[in-house]
Amino acid sequence: MLPQGVRDDHGEVHGADLVLLCTGAALGGLVREIVGEVPVRRVRLQMMQTDPLDEPLTTSVADGDSFRYYPAYRGPALDALNLQQPQPPVPREHKMQLLMVQRLDGSLTIGDTHEYDEPFTFDVDSAPYEHLVSVAESLLGRALPPSRRRWAGVYAQHTDPAMVVHRAAVADNAWLITGPGGRGMTCSPAIAERTALEAGL
Repeated sequence: MLPQGVRDDHGEVHGADLVLLCTGAALGGLVREIVGEVPVRRVRLQMMQTDPLDEPLTTSVADGDSFRYYPAYRGPALDALNLQQPQPPVPREHKMQLLMVQRLDGSLTIGDTHEYDEPFTFDVDSAPYEHLVSVAESLLGRALPPSRRRWAGVYAQHTDPAMVVHRAAVADNAWLITGPGGRGMTCSPAIAERTALEAGL
């Protein structure tokens, strides 16, 4: 960090009163150089997108495996669910839940799997996609449109389930913010507001 701003990896200096480093899943390099290890892990997921559905999907859709995935739902009711309806092998192996939303063009974004042990594989596994299609079709009561694309991605997640994000001052005028996990898009306004307050703005 320089008093008048920051120097980027091309050697160019950018003047700033406040620097926010939002590094996503890039936890090595600059992050390790500035702060060392952070309480954040990388998570790999697989998702898919279909061709447009010929009717509006008026709400986001999730299945019961969301209760199994999110720690807030742990308790006696979930224990009873797991006894009465054990999770099938594919979603259990891939730590899956169904999340489905419709895009503006009518296509459906469907996910997702969770992989925590690095090094991550480079390829995508077909079994989770087949499971997601089966569950989505059973909930919609109809066949899904053909799959348009499939992908894998990596995001950063705080290792403490009670923490929404890792936020730390790394210099007088600089903060590191990373690790919101899958909550980033939903919680980003609140994360930005809290960061501004903690930075004294």
